[in-house]
Amino acid sequence: MLPYIATYLFIAFILAIIDRFTDRPLFIRTHLKQLPWKLNYSIRWWGPQECWSAITLGSVVVLFMLMFWMNVGGSVNKDIGRFFLVVICISSVVLSVRHFNLIAKFKAHAWWMTLLTALITLGFGLLASAFADSFILNRTRIDAAQFPVAQKTLTTLILVFFWASFATVLISVAVLVVSFFMSITAPTFFETIKREHLVASHWKAYKRGIIDKRRSLMLSSVFIGAIFTVLIALTYWEYILQHAEDVIQETLVFSSFHLHPRDCAIPGAPQDSWAALVSDGRAVIATPSRRGYTFETLPCHMQSATEVRNTILQRLKLDDYF
Repeated sequence: MLPYIATYLFIAFILAIIDRFTDRPLFIRTHLKQLPWKLNYSIRWWGPQECWSAITLGSVVVLFMLMFWMNVGGSVNKDIGRFFLVVICISSVVLSVRHFNLIAKFKAHAWWMTLLTALITLGFGLLASAFADSFILNRTRIDAAQFPVAQKTLTTLILVFFWASFATVLISVAVLVVSFFMSITAPTFFETIKREHLVASHWKAYKRGIIDKRRSLMLSSVFIGAIFTVLIALTYWEYILQHAEDVIQETLVFSSFHLHPRDCAIPGAPQDSWAALVSDGRAVIATPSRRGYTFETLPCHMQSATEVRNTILQRLKLDDYF
């Protein structure tokens, strides 16, 4: 009961503040019996930009309400929170692209941006290849060339990680730089009215028009969405880094470990262990552990399919099920 009462009081408090600082009533009466009151606001003039702005700010408000609900003892499905996090990221990106007209600016500078992207990708590719070889060698103690598929797969995975982390950092820096640049170059409200002599002489009684309010609200939506997107991305990157090694080990085993130890006549291996055949009649055995896998190199005497089947049948005969 406490979460419902606390949420009701919190919403009532927010509505009272909004009603206090607005010149017109927040709700007005209607002629409908089912809905005698409605919000004193019209959205007929909204365009795509205003819709994306409303989605961004609305998702942020809902996210804060979910956090408040959880803090007062309520329970919320985590998938709901993740959904609104994704909505904030997508809507804020679309809003920023449309507001700053980034597509047209990219087309105007496409040639050098494409060249720069290619050079960065080349550099990241070399780093990713080096990291992949180092990871395989340090975990398996075998030359990475013995695992060509895993080598390529890990290189691609690490390259995607480099680009995604670089894009996150780039967006973060861009948000800070653009915010600082616009704050020092854009004229403030008082500087704007000082240019009009009639308004400047009565500036205390002057109130901003609807165009100024819409412009301020749109800029606020853009930067609030961008800041939340950066914070969400950094939080997810922190989670990804904590589980990165486990994912890389799973990818390594999935890519190149396609045999079971019994195929190499290695007894006593767990059922969920895997083996990868390397040169000189050896095999690398991947055994699940508490964090990922442990790798061990053992001699391998490759068994035919018939031999493996006969070994399983002999094992079944030795087991006393009854």
